[in-house]
Amino acid sequence: MVFKITQNLGSNLFTPYKKYARTFKRRRVYILLSILFLFSIFKSLGQNDSVESKKFDVKTIVIDAGHGGHDPGCLGSSSQEKHICLSVALKLGKLINAYFPDVNVIYTRDKDVFVKLHERANIANRNKADLFISIHANSAQNKSAYGTETYVMGTKYTDRNLELSKRENSVIFMEKDYEKNYDGYDPNSPLTNILMGLYQQEYLQSSINFATKVEHQFKTRNNRHSRGVRQRVLLVMYRTTMPSVLIELGFLTNKSEEALLKDKVGQAETAAAIFRAFAEYKREMQGYNPSEIIAEEARLFSQLDSMIQNILNVKLDNEKFNEQQKKVELSNDSIAKVIEIQKAEEVKKEIEKRDPKNNEVLFRVQITSSSKKIPLNSRRFKDVKDVFEYKSGDVFKYAVGNCVTQEEAIELQKKVRQTSFNDAFVVAFYKGNRVSVKKAKELIAEGKQ
Repeated sequence: MVFKITQNLGSNLFTPYKKYARTFKRRRVYILLSILFLFSIFKSLGQNDSVESKKFDVKTIVIDAGHGGHDPGCLGSSSQEKHICLSVALKLGKLINAYFPDVNVIYTRDKDVFVKLHERANIANRNKADLFISIHANSAQNKSAYGTETYVMGTKYTDRNLELSKRENSVIFMEKDYEKNYDGYDPNSPLTNILMGLYQQEYLQSSINFATKVEHQFKTRNNRHSRGVRQRVLLVMYRTTMPSVLIELGFLTNKSEEALLKDKVGQAETAAAIFRAFAEYKREMQGYNPSEIIAEEARLFSQLDSMIQNILNVKLDNEKFNEQQKKVELSNDSIAKVIEIQKAEEVKKEIEKRDPKNNEVLFRVQITSSSKKIPLNSRRFKDVKDVFEYKSGDVFKYAVGNCVTQEEAIELQKKVRQTSFNDAFVVAFYKGNRVSVKKAKELIAEGKQ
């Protein structure tokens, strides 16, 4: 809801002072945000691909039901955003708890109360959450507007995004101390909105990754119209220190979408779509193969009717049950084909990965060294193949093998030691230069393989 703020300026005597105060406050915000902008650039320059390649587990998730209490959010013809958000949020949490009992699910609110935007982020930060999901519903003056969209904190803007940002962020005017809590942030300023978007740059790619999975679930499994993944500044996310998204479930100003989001089955199906996206994201972060993730997602989708009834205690009528069964049957063949193709792709990538030509880090087995150059076709090397020569100082050194892993090199070493080179040992190379085995393992851990 957009709030119109009016202010009685009082006597003209204080007008110059007030103008100066506003100008000073605005400049202070711009300076702070400019510093943040430069910091984010330097930080991003310091990061490398190894950060993205490291595996981690999603152990704590914070689910934020938008609005609440005296803040109803968007209004449909017979619904309030705050109630729909809470219902979907609680259903999502139940599904995660049932399937992933090791995940700590935390709600910013589990009843109809008002929670300040900055406190929602604080809840996530205090609990060191690995993912923050804020759930909302949309509205538009155009009653025919429909579809889902998922937002991440970013700086790619359109005029419509800015208007939506103003609407969601205007809730801060319900807080008496909003200027203190949000560092003088002005929801109506395009510049501050863009600069504030720099806060979450460290987690942008992970946020986009999860957001894309959410929209994919809505589009392919729930047959919803997806408006895609978008970026804008949302105060509920700008202070979170983890990947964060804001999901707009649909338009309450659209008659059919309002009916869907008011319906318990519709809410359950919506929560289940976000849950499956979460399962995919969690498994991906854990390092599962794509084919394994696809197979698990297909299994979860096939169990949707039992999840809705047994976990969420929502009864399906015969029409809904039969509709779900048809969806599952239609997807089985296509899923099997996708898994088959994905597995073939994984085998291909594994073969390419093990090709020494595609690896910067290699392990070899050194067999001898000499102050004089030894011809590679010398009889001294008759018991080994593909001898490799490199020079260290004034010494010529000779090794065999092009092993992608240290384990392969150790196995080769055992075989070589059965020949005349019984003191052979493993050595490592990075981009053709000799490095210690320890250094080579560190490079591999950093994703330099």
